[in-house]
Amino acid sequence: MQEKGIINTNQFVWMLFIIITSFTAIQVPAMLITQAGRDAWLAIIGGWILDVSLAVVYGYMGLRFPGQNFVQYSITILGRNAGRIVGILFPILFLVACMLLMRGFSQLLNSFFFPTTSLIAIMIPGLFVAGYAARQGIEVICRVTEVLGPLYLLSIVFIGLLVSPSAEFDRLKPQFDDGVYPFLIGSPLLLTFYGICIIMAMFIPLCNRPENGFLAKFIAVSLGAVFASIIVVLSVAVFGYEQAANVRAPGLELSRMISYGNYLDRLEIIWLLLITGAGIIASANLLWAFSLGMSQILDLSTYKPLIYPAVLLTGMLALTSFKSNMEQIRFAEYTFPIFAAFVEAGLEIFLFIAALVLNKRGQQYDNYRSIKHGKD
Repeated sequence: MQEKGIINTNQFVWMLFIIITSFTAIQVPAMLITQAGRDAWLAIIGGWILDVSLAVVYGYMGLRFPGQNFVQYSITILGRNAGRIVGILFPILFLVACMLLMRGFSQLLNSFFFPTTSLIAIMIPGLFVAGYAARQGIEVICRVTEVLGPLYLLSIVFIGLLVSPSAEFDRLKPQFDDGVYPFLIGSPLLLTFYGICIIMAMFIPLCNRPENGFLAKFIAVSLGAVFASIIVVLSVAVFGYEQAANVRAPGLELSRMISYGNYLDRLEIIWLLLITGAGIIASANLLWAFSLGMSQILDLSTYKPLIYPAVLLTGMLALTSFKSNMEQIRFAEYTFPIFAAFVEAGLEIFLFIAALVLNKRGQQYDNYRSIKHGKD
């Protein structure tokens, strides 16, 4: 294993939480409201159920193949060549997700706060900070998330409490006014963004208690669902679902509404700082996972030389793949979910079935633990 760091369950939870909320705080709420309307908050519950179900498979595979992530056990199950072909799709997903996250985050800053600044001038510094954090290793990223994660969660609760007097919750009614179709479309859409936390399979081999992998994912996605629900419910209740669907960053707009005399005002700056920190750390996680996965595909002794090339590749893709912001939004709303669902659910379920049919498994867990602690 090229990564020597060890993480605990608490760090596991906050890393997954930061990744989930980095997406659900920016573009996902508007896309979800567009697809599901008033039923967007119900779609969050549906996406939560689907993601928790998928996490059972990842947690099981992490224990069936102790000390291996999905890139490694793809090779164990399918053999060297076929396993590499399948395994490489997981790090590619992380690279595409990082590209979408950094572009969306940079567009947000560009549109709301720095309209005269070029997109590249905003994006590249953030990417290199994320690359620097990724190069320091998983333990450094963990320590930052332990501080940032609780602050991020408390911030949305604080915003919700202060904005709720302006909310008209009758705007959430009636449910299923257009049938179950919006709910059935919205839930899988949200799953594909929640599902980026298949990165849990990269964390399980590094966790001091790998049997807690599912528990960590369950807690993180539950907190993430609460986070997303607060934003979506308040957006619909305050703006109405027709207008909320056109709000690019509902959480930011809600924070802008807070004004209590001369004491509480311009809180969107604090929200911006939290979004910035979470986006950079989530990107660092994704760059780390991409580089580690690719180093295992290529049989390299370390992943660190791949970090900055991954940073440059991410920046190039983010800046050249889309002619306009609308193209990027359409890609995130339609194309990315198809690719993400194929990798997050399709490939892992395929590997799960193949492991059972071929009776493939890794080193026994007890032996693995004894060897690991013996080396320590």
